[in-house]
Amino acid sequence: MDDITMEIRTRLDQLFSNYQPSRALTELKEELVGDLTEAVSERVNDGMEPDKAIEEAVKQIGDLDSLLKEVAEDSDGQTEGHNRQSTTQTKHSSQSSVHVGKLHITDDQVTWGDHVLVDNEKDKVDLGSLVQVDGDHVSVANGLIDVNGDHVTVNGQEPERTIVTSLKLVNTQTFAVTDLANVAIDYRDAAVKLGAASGENIVVNEYMSRDNDRFHLRATRVGDTLTIRQGERARLWPVHIRVEILLPAVLTGHVTVEAGNGSLELSDFRSSIFLVAHATNGRVRVFHAGVDRLDLTATNGAIKIDDLTSTTYRVQADNGAVAVRQAKGKGTIDSINGAIRVNDHAGELYVNSRNGAIKVDGITGQLTGVARNGSVRVKRLVGDGDIRAKNGRVSAEVTGNIKVQSNGSVSLEIPAGQDYNFDLRNEEGTVRPPLAARFTLDDRHHKIGTVGEDPAKTVSVDSQNGTVEIN
Repeated sequence: MDDITMEIRTRLDQLFSNYQPSRALTELKEELVGDLTEAVSERVNDGMEPDKAIEEAVKQIGDLDSLLKEVAEDSDGQTEGHNRQSTTQTKHSSQSSVHVGKLHITDDQVTWGDHVLVDNEKDKVDLGSLVQVDGDHVSVANGLIDVNGDHVTVNGQEPERTIVTSLKLVNTQTFAVTDLANVAIDYRDAAVKLGAASGENIVVNEYMSRDNDRFHLRATRVGDTLTIRQGERARLWPVHIRVEILLPAVLTGHVTVEAGNGSLELSDFRSSIFLVAHATNGRVRVFHAGVDRLDLTATNGAIKIDDLTSTTYRVQADNGAVAVRQAKGKGTIDSINGAIRVNDHAGELYVNSRNGAIKVDGITGQLTGVARNGSVRVKRLVGDGDIRAKNGRVSAEVTGNIKVQSNGSVSLEIPAGQDYNFDLRNEEGTVRPPLAARFTLDDRHHKIGTVGEDPAKTVSVDSQNGTVEIN
């Protein structure tokens, strides 16, 4: 354990010692340790002293003592409710409602007392001052980071951005790719676009609002590695920069791109490279592109992909929504704060959303979906599925084997005429199997059986609350 994590854990231990230990408080503490360690490390890397970085990160959380008190009281109430067997369930037409202490789960919402944590119909997640997700709008740490589509603010300020229109071409340089295995590209304050070169050299075009040799790129080549860096920054008045980096189809090997404050785009380009790209503050877009491997990360900003072909790809947005359309390859999509939408995907896919809804429409291949706070909706799944949702409704159209673990309602649609085995368990809620089902176990909360004469697929659902149904 490093010194920063040790100091954070020590401070939290002192705060948490005032409350009766519980599972909820333990989970909250571990989550805070991870979040604070990440926030403090970023500040220290930017040159801030560790003690000051810890103080600022803790302040940004807000009234931590009130949060601990609320969680502790809720934990006590939930325990007492369990001892009194106060879990209740009611039905209103097709919707079920489950109460466990202050926790209230319906098909559409998850609430804690009067506070709506997850609204499935509106694709909202509200964890108070920590995280709020409303569609493509993400607010973190009481607005410290705010991402609304392509608009990003950090601590109430827009990061220095480049203006990408009406800039004149001031510098063009070319680089041979013979015996080149690694290309590293670093632009701190520029809009960066990667595209295809017409020849067999790398071409870099720099567009600027003011021309000065000091602002032009700096390039070095050592052995099989080429490094391209943004030139000096203006001291008095800002210089707006847009850069085009054109890569030839013959290029192979490893390419890294670092975009600081500005958008990042990869379009109309196909090559057998392994591309690793990161944008700190700005949107990321990929259009009509193909690479051997892709690793794409956005710290603050949305990610949009339309027509991607890659053997394997990984996409992660820390604060912002992710939208992927027409992708081919083995994919991994992670979103810490933001919704995930995938349309028409071919290949194995893993999607993971910490705070935000997951929507997948059209996939051929194995699907694994994990959502901590938000609904999971899957349509046109041709292949097997494994779906896990902690707080939010699960609905899916499936044709293969499907396994669902959920703390809320689960609704599955299976084509008429498909034969399958089923194992449906719901500890506190209702289980509604298909009308044509034949049972080997027919308990109120657990039903096992088959549909059809020759079942080749298996449907397995394990839910804690809500309704489990197959249509």
